[in-house]
Amino acid sequence: MEWKLAEQIRAFRQEKGMTQERLAEAVGVTVGAVSKWESGASVPELSALVELASLFGTSVDALIGYEVPDNALPALLRRLRACRDAHQFDEGDEIAGRLLRCYPNSFEAVYHAAGFYYCQGLTQAEKQEMRRAIALYERSLALLSQNTDPEIGEISIRESIVNARISLGEEKEGVRELKRHNDNGIYDSLIGTTLAYTDRKDEARHYLFRSYLRLAADLVHLAFGYVNTAETPDAQKKALELLDRVLYFLDGMTEPGRVSFVTKVEASLLTVSAHLCAGLGQNAQAETYLRRAWETAERFDAAPDYGVTAIHFCCGDPLPAAFDDIGETAVRGVERFIKENEETAPVLWPLWEGWSHEKA
Repeated sequence: MEWKLAEQIRAFRQEKGMTQERLAEAVGVTVGAVSKWESGASVPELSALVELASLFGTSVDALIGYEVPDNALPALLRRLRACRDAHQFDEGDEIAGRLLRCYPNSFEAVYHAAGFYYCQGLTQAEKQEMRRAIALYERSLALLSQNTDPEIGEISIRESIVNARISLGEEKEGVRELKRHNDNGIYDSLIGTTLAYTDRKDEARHYLFRSYLRLAADLVHLAFGYVNTAETPDAQKKALELLDRVLYFLDGMTEPGRVSFVTKVEASLLTVSAHLCAGLGQNAQAETYLRRAWETAERFDAAPDYGVTAIHFCCGDPLPAAFDDIGETAVRGVERFIKENEETAPVLWPLWEGWSHEKA
């Protein structure tokens, strides 16, 4: 048996965002006592342990950090997943019950038992099993510090909780849960989709539009990232194809006859496409892309708009204006890119200068 009480108290306190002073005040002890607990110099009285566990939203066993060194856990988890995948729910229920009895404070046991009951509840339309899944998912959040699987995290667990609530017809409760944890809009899409099934359609559109803008930003990051990995001619051709697809999506975002911050981004991506073509020796195609970049940049700079009102599906809600690191203007951004890429500048810069002189 192994205890990790000092480490656990510190970890749970930090997870709650509490200082030693705040914890001491909440439990009714001195700051020095808390400091000794966390250093291992002393241990809390039983009554303090119970109060700490309640404050941290966990069990005394989990707070102590009690671990059973038992090689049966991996085998039981494999059997549980096999039962879930084969929809053998009676046998799976027995295994899940055994896991929770033997390993009540194991993240793996609690999380995978939750997944089993979620599958059973969804497949058999069993509300009781779905509620059990929600309770276990919420419990797994308190044990998340044990998790070593990078594919599992707080975001995915909360999404599972909300999906379970949706299946129970508890959309409003699910939305409240997501809004409490919607840092930087990470749940915008799920909030919007969930609200769409309620009578709050206007609010749903607001979150879906925010998610739409996030999707566009993610696509741009994807395009630039992929281009920077393209070190061979074949990879560069694939990057060029990806850029075309992203540009097609972005081109449809702005209302016809108007410009938006997306227009400035398009000019930048078109310049990158010209750069790739020039590097591949496809100078005629490079000129076509660069001409489009020049025309797009000029169009944006003639009436720059960093707002969102010109974006398709804008729901009218106030959102902050966009900003970028492309350049002070779209034209200057293109010029800077051409100059910084010396290997293709001899092909692209004379073309750019020629069009600029024609305009002048």
